[in-house]
Amino acid sequence: MPNEIVNMVASTRYCTSLDINDVADTLQVEYEQEQFPGMVYRVETPKVCLLLFRSGKVVATGARSESDVESAFRQLHERLTTEGFLTDANPFDTEMIEISNLVITTDYEQPVDLNNLVLSLPFEKTEYEPEQFPGLIYRIDAPSAVCLVFSSGKCVITGTKSPEDADAAADALMDELNSVL
Repeated sequence: MPNEIVNMVASTRYCTSLDINDVADTLQVEYEQEQFPGMVYRVETPKVCLLLFRSGKVVATGARSESDVESAFRQLHERLTTEGFLTDANPFDTEMIEISNLVITTDYEQPVDLNNLVLSLPFEKTEYEPEQFPGLIYRIDAPSAVCLVFSSGKCVITGTKSPEDADAAADALMDELNSVL
């Protein structure tokens, strides 16, 4: 099974400040500033959730690719421009998009005995408390990533900032599993 991106978190900045209350009213989006400082804007296609803050910063969650991130950011930017919240002084710039976290899934393709695995991996990089969480937590240094390994052989890898680093982390995990199992 190839690695699959299941969540990508990224951010950008549209401007230096926005009146989020006015934006929420105009876009007819519910905004409860007492509960959370960001306005939640949902893009249907691609299915991405955007958090818009007073600072003009926008955070995307739920994307599955860099093109999904760009498309969602572009859609909200165009809507804010159309409604007069952004001007020509605030052009959309793909160079300003920064990926902060990727979550991928991969599969070892065979069951894993987590009790034996915890004894085989480096102690200082491994956590396994089956009463608390059913997966083994393994930290990789290069690239920096956190891997969740389940007894089914399925794995979740998080903490990388690019698809290339995510793939490298998955390869490092598979190499480590192959060497000890």
